[in-house]
Amino acid sequence: MAQGGGQEKTEKATPKKRKDAREKEGNVLQSKEVNTAFSLLIMFFALSLLGPLMFSQMQEAIRFFFGNSGGEMNINHEFITWMGINIARFVVIIIGPLLAVKLFAAIVPSVFQSKGLFTMKPLRPKFSKLSPINGIKKLFSIQSFVNVIKGIIIIAAIVAIVYARMMDLLPDIRKLPQMELIQGVAFTAENIFSLVILIVILFSFVAAGDYVFQWWQYEKKLKMSKQEVKDEYKNIEGDPLIKSKIKQKQREIANNRMMQEVPGADVVVRNPTHYAVALRYDQGMLAPVVVAKGQDSLALKIIEVAEEHDVPVRENRPLALALHGDPEKRQPGVKIGNPIPQEFFQIIAELLSELDTFRQKIEFKDDEF
Repeated sequence: MAQGGGQEKTEKATPKKRKDAREKEGNVLQSKEVNTAFSLLIMFFALSLLGPLMFSQMQEAIRFFFGNSGGEMNINHEFITWMGINIARFVVIIIGPLLAVKLFAAIVPSVFQSKGLFTMKPLRPKFSKLSPINGIKKLFSIQSFVNVIKGIIIIAAIVAIVYARMMDLLPDIRKLPQMELIQGVAFTAENIFSLVILIVILFSFVAAGDYVFQWWQYEKKLKMSKQEVKDEYKNIEGDPLIKSKIKQKQREIANNRMMQEVPGADVVVRNPTHYAVALRYDQGMLAPVVVAKGQDSLALKIIEVAEEHDVPVRENRPLALALHGDPEKRQPGVKIGNPIPQEFFQIIAELLSELDTFRQKIEFKDDEF
């Protein structure tokens, strides 16, 4: 199906798209079934650990209230206040730890799935949600269909588990009226916990499947068209055409600056028109320095400027290629402003010694000293 400007969204979301979806829209991967399964699991362990304490506290509450109810009760403001305070005290003691565990179980999976993101943006009112057309689309969406199927499977599985378990326990359930109170409560609690274990296992499988489905839906929603990827690249890196023009302008400035060094060179080595390298050597230098180099049209320009300023031009193909570098073979050559390598000292020294202008230059500098 074509989406977004007539282009199909086939490309994976870029890091920027994921970051914007998370930070600007509050859109993160979330599975409600993971939250449910985790809550059931934590609550089960909490009940198994806190159950004996809760039961003993309930017994204590019964003894307390029945022990203080003997004789005539004067129901007045003080009695109601006393009763309210003690009821609240026992409620906090008995149910408080369980509520704290429930709060923990509700927060932890959400924080884990959202990776600590806290935002109110998903709660902001959207008028698009009030559209009947959008409502109908959601009603018949894949997500709605999966939710219905998931609900049917969960209910059917729970009914099947409870029914099978009750059938197994039916002989013992018939004996329940003959048991003592404590024994009956222990029997009921034990079998409820066994049912909870089976239900937790069921929800764990449901949560795993739902998480995979939500991940698939999340990735599908984040997908981009090729044009969106190109537009994003332009926004981040800049328009390639503009960047190309900027680089071209920078090369022109660098070439103009380099050409200003050619008149002060001692010699230009060429090959014969493909490469040109301008060298300068002054007293005090450890080795001749490359002041300009170029290929093809730039090489011809270097030669032209050198000839206009009476800078000797000599043809030496191997030397010109070695100093300039061979792009096809990924040989960088000598960078502009750097001295030549030691391996070329002898051949360049012989080349410079042949030049009258170079000898005059050195002699003139010797006279100054």
